[in-house]
Parts: sequence; structure tokens; C-alpha cells
Amino acid sequence: MNWQHLFDAARLLAGAPDAGGISPRPGRPRQAMLRRAISAAYYAMFHALCQSNADTLVGDAATGNNAELWARAYRALDHRPAKNRLASYTSEGAPALSGFASLFGDLQSQRHDADYNPRRMFLRSQVIAIIDQAEAETQALYNMPIPQRRALAVHLLLASRNRS
Repeated sequence: MNWQHLFDAARLLAGAPDAGGISPRPGRPRQAMLRRAISAAYYAMFHALCQSNADTLVGDAATGNNAELWARAYRALDHRPAKNRLASYTSEGAPALSGFASLFGDLQSQRHDADYNPRRMFLRSQVIAIIDQAEAETQALYNMPIPQRRALAVHLLLASRNRS
């Protein structure tokens, strides 16, 4: 799953040109398109986090012997625990991730609204701003040094035992 392509899809759905310069359909996007754009932006962040976890814990997925392990690490992240563990990790002293963690949780809630709240209305300008912010925070995640991303992956995927 290419998370950058999900951001491109989100932009097209919201009626904004994507990074490749592909122009959206003319006119105002329908609510269904804006709702799908919110969802695509959230899933872009989620899949970027999954890829970061797998890449930092296992290595390159293209390596034949690691392909199955990489896929297992990629698929190990669950949505709700990811939100909660991200929040706890940033409160423990990872300020570089605070923007990503905060937006991840907020966008997860907005995705739920987009999918399940028929009364919620979205504005194109707000959706495009959310997509831009989500992409910037995701790039910030990928700009973090590998050891910091690896520590995050361990925190997200491995449960800690209570010390008794």
C-alpha cells in the first residue's frame, strides 16, 4: 500500500490537484467525495505508520526472506490501540511525534464521522487543509531518525508487562 498515493487520492476526491499535477473534476465536490477524502487521508497516515513499523523492525520488504515477516509487522497495528499508544508515547517525552499523534487521533474521529454520521457536513477548504496537515505530519514522522521510529514501532506493537 503506497501511502503517498492515498494522499493523492484524497486530494483528487476533495477537488484539489494532487502532487503529480492531475487535475480534479471541475465544480464543487459532493459530500460523498469529501467524506472519502477524509477517510483516504486517515488511511494514508495509518498505512504510513504500518510501513514505518515494518521497515524499522524487519527491514526492506523486497528482501525475499523478510517478506513474510515484514507483512506480519505491517499488519500488526490496530486502529484504536494505535491512537491510544501514540497519545501515551508522546506524553512520555516524544515531542517530535506530538503533531502526528494528535492529528492521527483527530483524523480517526473525523473518519468515523465521515463514515457514520449522516448529519456531519464537510467543506472542501477544511478537507484540503486536513489533507495537507496530515501529509506534513506524516513526512515529519519519516524524517525522524530510524532509531526513534524503531522505538515508536516497539511501543506501538509490543505490549508492556506491568512491573510487580
